Amino acid sequence: MGDAAADDGGGPAIVFAGGGAGAALAAIALLRATTWLRLAYRIVLIDDYGRFARGRPYGGAGDDCLLEVPVKHMSALPDRPCHLLEWARARSSSRRRTSGAAPALSTTAPASAACGPDTLLPRRVYGDYLAETLAATADWASPYASLHTRTDRVVGVGADDRDGGAKVHLASGAGVAAAAAVVATGDPAAAAPPPVGGGAPEAQAPGLSVCSCGALTTPQGEAARLFAVGTVRRGAADATVPRIRDQAEAMAQRIADTVLRTPPGRR
Repeated sequence: MGDAAADDGGGPAIVFAGGGAGAALAAIALLRATTWLRLAYRIVLIDDYGRFARGRPYGGAGDDCLLEVPVKHMSALPDRPCHLLEWARARSSSRRRTSGAAPALSTTAPASAACGPDTLLPRRVYGDYLAETLAATADWASPYASLHTRTDRVVGVGADDRDGGAKVHLASGAGVAAAAAVVATGDPAAAAPPPVGGGAPEAQAPGLSVCSCGALTTPQGEAARLFAVGTVRRGAADATVPRIRDQAEAMAQRIADTVLRTPPGRR
């Protein structure tokens, strides 16, 4: 993952306000949905604290709190439900060869126990999994799509009427032009989402209103280039990873079809 300047080259940008788990799942889904089309574009993750793929829930270096959902339901890849299980077993095997002892992946099982479908992983380990899966997916998608990260705070998101895209405004004073912008800042009770231009004030809390494919909705209808994913969505504050993964898949297909595959003159 590379640091992103405001106006990186390399095709249109899909810019995420927030770089945590919801953004990672959506970026993975988008890369997998579009790479076979050989579409050239950039994904830019912008996060206040640089906790890319982890965010608040999975970013604690010393946090051994366990997930509430077992391994068998937590794969980042819906068509590979055993992906997380395979990753966790490979990680455990690698560490065992290095240290001579099997580390505990769950405090509910003995230290020597192998990871199984019903294992509850520590949150920080799941954060490692998302980060590694995102990086591996981006490597696979290269050289067509590329992944960039930027540590900054998004202070506003809006449509850009000049070219039919979107504009993301940063606390540093920079602005990032985007073909589409995705708000992925997590639970609005923990961190308020950035103001979204064109939305009614009541649309900002207790979450952003979206259609079934993740496009933000306003009194005027859907915002064609503005999206939201994860617990920032209205009514999704308690959404688990499997539900967010489903959101990400639907949104990725919508962005692929209506943004990345749509010629600029038809936007």
